[in-house]
Amino acid sequence: MTPRDIQASSPSPFRRRRFVASHRRRSPVLMLARPFLTALQLVGLPVAGGAWVITSPRFLLSNIVVSGTSRVQPSEVGEALEPLRGQHLLWISLADVEGRLSENRWIRGANLRKKMPDSLVVEIQERQPVVLLRRDEGLFYVDRSGTVVDLYDPARETDLLLLSVAPGARLEVEPALAVAAELELVAPDWASGLSEVEVLGGDDFRLFTAALPFPVLVSLGGVGRQVRKFREVIPEITRRYDRVAAVDLRFSRQIVVQPAVDPHSQEG
Repeated sequence: MTPRDIQASSPSPFRRRRFVASHRRRSPVLMLARPFLTALQLVGLPVAGGAWVITSPRFLLSNIVVSGTSRVQPSEVGEALEPLRGQHLLWISLADVEGRLSENRWIRGANLRKKMPDSLVVEIQERQPVVLLRRDEGLFYVDRSGTVVDLYDPARETDLLLLSVAPGARLEVEPALAVAAELELVAPDWASGLSEVEVLGGDDFRLFTAALPFPVLVSLGGVGRQVRKFREVIPEITRRYDRVAAVDLRFSRQIVVQPAVDPHSQEG
């Protein structure tokens, strides 16, 4: 052995022996169980939770919270929704709730919200009557859209314009209110005593006011001009006629006066 061989084979004091980790063989059972457990966490637990929610009696409707009512009694809402009590809150259809509430004519709509675990929150939107409609069968509340809501109740407020509809005419609420507003602008003293507006059809109306002993016929959009012109000739009309049945102001160039017929002269 040569001196070079001896030097090369002797260990160096500055070289460390490399650490070689021992390799363990993984258990096949563990390798299969790990993805199964992961899938169980991702799928099994939500499924189990969903099954509990579906079957738990905690989520059966037992509480109906009603707000926004004035004319409608909360008990009426509860009575309408009573068949839904005891049903699972998740399966209750809000469209079904709206349909049940719409049977009450005072209810225009409702904001609905499910509140877990067992409550239904109902915020009622009521119809607001703007006129009283006179019919042969009585007086009825009517809202701005023309919906006949309910029979007049003397216990409720009475500060509503009385509206009637001539035979063959359609119920027109918005135009009737517009005519009353026009009268308010040109003749507030007449408007304060306005007791009834009769819809004649189209844009024509008959107005009854305590300021005049007879009704006047006007057309929508021309009330200001018509009333101002009429005011100028009232003294002449009262001088010529003892009693007047009606005055027609709808014509642009003339005022038509209908004298009242004396019943005694008719009998003669």
